Amino acid sequence: MMDIQKLRRFLSNDFKNAILSIRKKDGEIIPRLTLKEKTKLNGNYIGVYSKDLKKVRKEPLIACNYMLDNFLSNHTIIGVKYFTYNQYHPDKTCFDIITTDGIFTIALGNCNIKDIFPNFVKRVEFAKREGIIKDLSHKDIKEARKLKKHLFLGLNRHNGEIKTGAGYYSYNILSFPEGEKITIPKYEKEFVIRYIQEILRMYGITEECLFEEEIMKLNNKKEKFLDPNKAWRSNRELKIGNITFDFYKDEMALIQIELIEEAIKNLEKDFVYQTFAYIPDEFGKQLIITNYRK
Repeated sequence: MMDIQKLRRFLSNDFKNAILSIRKKDGEIIPRLTLKEKTKLNGNYIGVYSKDLKKVRKEPLIACNYMLDNFLSNHTIIGVKYFTYNQYHPDKTCFDIITTDGIFTIALGNCNIKDIFPNFVKRVEFAKREGIIKDLSHKDIKEARKLKKHLFLGLNRHNGEIKTGAGYYSYNILSFPEGEKITIPKYEKEFVIRYIQEILRMYGITEECLFEEEIMKLNNKKEKFLDPNKAWRSNRELKIGNITFDFYKDEMALIQIELIEEAIKNLEKDFVYQTFAYIPDEFGKQLIITNYRK
């Protein structure tokens, strides 16, 4: 049975990192909670919960799902690692849910994630998308625009560890390698495009750049990539305003370019100058100085 004090600490967010280890014994689910690094609550836990904790802890499956839902609702989720390795549980299948201020690890021994947490991927991915957009909205836009930004759109190469989420210089796309191809779920592709658009807006790209010029850059980059005679490996960057996108050295670069292209095309109406043909009248005016005599 789970320790009631640890459960209260977890639900009160009185920790930095947590590990929920779950194993089966004689058909019974046995969860064990480890909490690391207390916060500044100093034992002053939240006194009111939506469930009776003494009853909840007696039902392991209900307790585990109650903990997961509470965690996803009360933290800003920015990433997830599936089927990852944990040094404290080397013999278990682990999942890391990454927040802006800590990690919640679920370590499973001789049991399946879907049997413990129904719709696990759907639940954590929804929370991740909401968390990343929330985190971006809290950024200081004025300060962001003063700085240059490198952004790498990462793709998973191996099924051994699937990771997704936002880092300071990257976004790891939820993607699944299948032979020589990489599959990106539709909902993730839509989110990646939205994420790129939010970055473009935050850094003022739509206010400062020409739409057609950026599309030409992307087309030129694709042509260089597809041409075997071009020195693609020596040019793995694309600058758009004060953002620099970094690319892979292989075929995965095309996936990155197409995502950026689709994000920009869907923002066409947001660009100040949509075409080269449009030039404000003020740019055509000239100052003419004439002699003036009374």
